[in-house]
Amino acid sequence: MAVHTRLLKRDILDILSVYKIGNLVNFSGIKEGIENTNYKIRTTKNNYVLTIYEERVNKKYLPFFLNLMLNCSKKKISCPKPILDANCNIINNFKKKKIAIFSFLNGKSKKNWSEINCFEVGRILGQFHLVNKSFKKKISNEFSIDFWKSIFKKMGRVKLNSLIPEIHELLNRELQFINLNWPQNLPKGIIHADFFPDNVFFKGKKISGVLDFYFSCHDFLIYDLAITINAWCFKKGEFNQYFFNEIIKGYQSKRVLTKKEKKLFNIILRGAALRFLLTRLHDSINKKRNSIVTLKDPIEYYRILKFHIQSQKGFNYFK
Repeated sequence: MAVHTRLLKRDILDILSVYKIGNLVNFSGIKEGIENTNYKIRTTKNNYVLTIYEERVNKKYLPFFLNLMLNCSKKKISCPKPILDANCNIINNFKKKKIAIFSFLNGKSKKNWSEINCFEVGRILGQFHLVNKSFKKKISNEFSIDFWKSIFKKMGRVKLNSLIPEIHELLNRELQFINLNWPQNLPKGIIHADFFPDNVFFKGKKISGVLDFYFSCHDFLIYDLAITINAWCFKKGEFNQYFFNEIIKGYQSKRVLTKKEKKLFNIILRGAALRFLLTRLHDSINKKRNSIVTLKDPIEYYRILKFHIQSQKGFNYFK
């Protein structure tokens, strides 16, 4: 979440005029995140989140994302529920941008988490994969290998190396490795693809909600798990084996990994790290001066990627 598009009170009132969710009390921008503009809106009836869809989200896939949220809600995975307007639309337009309003989730993301929390993270991710097994709509992963190659070329050697010395050379080698070794036949399904700590809310030890479905797609299930491992099991580049073990235990309480998935996990973890390193580098290079946004540090994923590269031989993740 983030604020790229600034709205005034009259803009919020204009948007709310087509909804039956009460009168505006107050509103505020939500700074956390990167992709879309989000505002918390309080009305006389309840709290809501207004989302304005920005550049990186493919607008033609919005019905897929929002219907996926509805499917998860029906199957007891707590997430934001799209709110219908007076004409029963879940997606609207405002100033040439797509918008939607959602229920507000209670709870908070954790800055520091425990092994118990990690088990819950793995369990909910496994449950997400299971309940969406029968979800009929599918879209391919637009942020996979071809995208990685494209974004790498656009940034160029000079800009990349100005952020992290010699990063261009490392990325070039890693892209070649991934291109040659990326697997073809692993279990697939609907994945969340953004199961980061700031997208998971807790109330106490239990997960109270999952946010940001806007990278969801059809891809390797183990890739989703790899994204999650990278996001939850590292602090300043240091791998936490205990957190890893608990996420795997939680996940396998819902879906057991195949031998092939375990064997190829290093490659998948490297791909997952590379994907977020590249987009963080891109966002750092192309930051908009007038946007209120919290940029994510690419150094974090540079360290994670280096760990997995060094772990290619002789390191057993599944201890």
